[in-house]
Amino acid sequence: MNKTVKTVAILLSAGFLLVGCVPKEKSKSTAQTFTKATSKATSKSSAKEKKKESSTDESKKEDALAGAQKTVLETSDEAGKSTVTLYYKGDTLLVQEKVDDYDVSKVPGENPLESMKEAVAKSQEKFKDLMGHGFELTSEYKDGIFYIRNTIDYTKIDLKKLKEIVPGFNPLDDNTVSYSVTKESLIKGGMVEK
Repeated sequence: MNKTVKTVAILLSAGFLLVGCVPKEKSKSTAQTFTKATSKATSKSSAKEKKKESSTDESKKEDALAGAQKTVLETSDEAGKSTVTLYYKGDTLLVQEKVDDYDVSKVPGENPLESMKEAVAKSQEKFKDLMGHGFELTSEYKDGIFYIRNTIDYTKIDLKKLKEIVPGFNPLDDNTVSYSVTKESLIKGGMVEK
């Protein structure tokens, strides 16, 4: 089974890809990447409001990342590419950004676009309490490519709520997420550092 089929199977069955799962007794953290659809604003006023919020959120994110180091990891196959950017200080993961793009014509299965949209809609419902609180997830279909964008700000997200939703998520004892464990898990999962 190729990487795309595996990735889509995980996406469709679980609604997210769990990265960095480590047994709790090792006191290491886990990092999550999730996929979820969001709907576009239908009115001009909603679009303007979102743009203002986006600008504010972006400047807050830049402040949170001042002085942070960055690692970019990537994996790809014939159907698409996944890129994960990790922002960290020391061994503390601050922000994790993930962008997936799938060439829908190359994804196996019957009506893969609809299947992926349904899967991300289920994830949207599952993680709705975290949206806008350190967790952002969008999807978009454009020119034959299905894009999924996910950002998790571990400095803002409620780790306790995240653990309730995903019991396998185990932050460190000091309520942080380990950069090294996350990176190692991504590499073991087939990603390559850029």
